[in-house]
Amino acid sequence: MKVKELEIPEDIKVTVDGERIKVEGDNASLERKVSSSRVNIEKKDGKVLLTVDSNKKKDRSELGTYVSHIKNMFRGAKENFEYKMRVVYSHFPIKLETKGNNVLVIQNFLGEKNPRKVDIMGDETKVEILDDELVVKGPNKDAVGQTAAKIEEATHIKGKDPRVFQDGIYIIEKG
Repeated sequence: MKVKELEIPEDIKVTVDGERIKVEGDNASLERKVSSSRVNIEKKDGKVLLTVDSNKKKDRSELGTYVSHIKNMFRGAKENFEYKMRVVYSHFPIKLETKGNNVLVIQNFLGEKNPRKVDIMGDETKVEILDDELVVKGPNKDAVGQTAAKIEEATHIKGKDPRVFQDGIYIIEKG
């Protein structure tokens, strides 16, 4: 049996209801389901206790994964996660715009007539467009990271040498 204890920070409120954990802070309120039959979660004496009954490597690694998720929820409840991205082009200027809160439209990439669209994951994830930079930020680390990865993947050029064709949008800083 393996047990992990996470100290709950002072300015954060945690609620555990069966398989669901809800973390509320000044910045955001985040909720996640612990969808594992092997990992048990409970709140006791200002701590979150995660336990796994077996001693198998797979079960211990799953326990570590949920510990990391909950730590990220604690941080996201206090402050936003932020990814900075750089827009690189040589001949055709890339035009970016957000439609609503859930779609980023990439126009004129390599002179293409049809725009490329990227879904922005999560309700609280925001994409700010600055001249030749993008800033993706939000309280949910998974949603912010997946959105940045999808943007980078949407401008990936297949079949060309990346040392020559450097056009695209690239992650330059994670924070």
